[in-house]
Formats: sequence, structure tokens, C-alpha cells
Amino acid sequence: MSKISHLMQLLLTLQHKKFTTASELAETLNVDKKTIYRYISNLNLANIPIHTKKGRYGGFYIDEEFYMKTPKLTLEELHAILVAEEIINCNDEFPLRKDLKNAVIKIKTTCIGEHEDLDNIYKSHKFDLNKVGCKLNLDEKIEYINTSMDKGRSLNIKYVCENKNEIEENTIDPYNLIYKDGEWFIICYCHESNKVEALRLSKIYEFKIVNFIFIKPRDFSLNKYLKEQWGVFSGEKILVKIRFNSSISKFIKGIKWSPNQIIEDERDGGIILSLFLDDIGDIKSWILGFGGEAEVLEPGSLRKEIGQEIDKLINFYK
Repeated sequence: MSKISHLMQLLLTLQHKKFTTASELAETLNVDKKTIYRYISNLNLANIPIHTKKGRYGGFYIDEEFYMKTPKLTLEELHAILVAEEIINCNDEFPLRKDLKNAVIKIKTTCIGEHEDLDNIYKSHKFDLNKVGCKLNLDEKIEYINTSMDKGRSLNIKYVCENKNEIEENTIDPYNLIYKDGEWFIICYCHESNKVEALRLSKIYEFKIVNFIFIKPRDFSLNKYLKEQWGVFSGEKILVKIRFNSSISKFIKGIKWSPNQIIEDERDGGIILSLFLDDIGDIKSWILGFGGEAEVLEPGSLRKEIGQEIDKLINFYK
């Protein structure tokens, strides 16, 4: 990641978090603390009012009056995006529908509701997406999380489950709020799954602070957690390899499924399609749609999930 990207991430983190430490910033940006202090100095030279609190519980904070606004779309730009989203979603074979959906959610969170005309365009296009973010804007969401972490109180949330495409409820203990690669994440302990997870803030629909008291474990390391993730934060991709039979190979070769796809021809007329994806949550149903014409080769976890779905179908039709 470039220095400019690091500075933007650092600035946005300070803007929305009341107080943060050099260690936390270093773990989030994957740099050392000396680099963080150098970045702070660079921002100070640009007349950005970042202050340092020294001592055992020291860290950084930014003037409450300072606020860096996000870029705004014009009415014409928003209208074009909504129309394009509707057209593309009519194509069931479009492989990047999830990425498009996420992009539109971010636009909705930051743009719609701030201007009456934008809101009217939204309503006229039935731009719903399970009403994600319709109750709280970004600042309000972050305020809830900061309050929860400051007081050590759990949060009840409603969020869009990416794999099931429905709103679910959960209770979480927020450990960290980080801004990575253009998106906010809550690193939290989820009571339902009984493990630490990273939830996209754009997916959360509703917050409620409850009276459950929590204490972040002393042995929890944000840096270790981020390194162990399969690529949500590091930008790594998951390699998915699928073998298609000769009867459908021409169709597969005729469509650009992904910008970085690789197609290998086989002697029997079949092909192997390699895709490098950020997430494999939605590709399972796409593969199953080809029936016996497609076989997952990699990764093993996806192959196993496909096999389990096939076993369920066999049991249904026995």
C-alpha cells in the first residue's frame, strides 16, 4: 500500500475514533511505530490538528472541529449507477454481482438520505438491498461502537448475512474498529459463533447497547488476528479452479467472468477456469447451476462444501 493510502487510512481512523494508540495504528497499517510517528508528523506539517498524549496511556487524537468530508455524487452520477445496477442484476450469469452489491451499499450509506433529491431517486428505483444502513449513518454507527468499547458493554446488532442474503441478529463484543482498504470493519467477539470475527460496518443495519459487560482478553493481538485472516485485509486473493466439460467449454470461454481469469484447454475439449477472488461465499450457487458439467478442483474447502450440497440434493430425491 502506498504512503498516501496509509495517510488517508490513518486520518480517517483518527477522525472517527476519539483516541487511538501508536501500537493500534501500526497493527492496522502493518507498519512499525516509528513509521506511525513519521506519518503523524507529516500530517501535522499539512496543518492537520493531530495531538499527542504522552505517558503510559498515551496516544493520538484529532480536534473535534476537524472533519474531512467524503466525496459526493451528483444527481446524474447516482442515477446512472442505480440504473446500471438494475440492468446488470437482470443478468443471472454476471459473476461480480456481490461486488456490485457491496459497492452500491457503500454509495447508499454515504450519499442517500443527505439530500432530498438523492433520496427521491433512491425510492423511485426501489433501491432496497434489505435496507442496509437505512437507520444510521456512518458517524452514528461509529459513535455506538466507540461508546460500547469505552464502557465495556456488548452490542446487539442486525446485519446482512452475506451467504444467506438475509438480516440476522447477533450480540457482539467490539474489540477494535479499523479502516482498511476503503472500508470500516469491527473486530469483535461474536456470541453466536463463539469466535472473533471481522464484520463489515456497511453490512450492519441496527445497533443497540446492552447491559452485558465484556473485557477484551489480554492475549488478544490485533496484528496476529489480521495476519491470520485469509486476505480480507491483506488484499490476497483466493484461487478457485473449476473444470468444465467440453459440452459447455465454448460458452465459458466466450464470457469474461473475472478480470484476472485464466483458462487452460484440456485434450478432451474441456477447460479449467482459474479465478482469483476476494470471497467465495457466492460462487457456490453459481457452480451448482452448471450441474454435472462443472467440477471444483481448488480450494479443497469449496470442493467439500459443493459435495455436501450435492449430498443434500441426493437425500431430497431418494
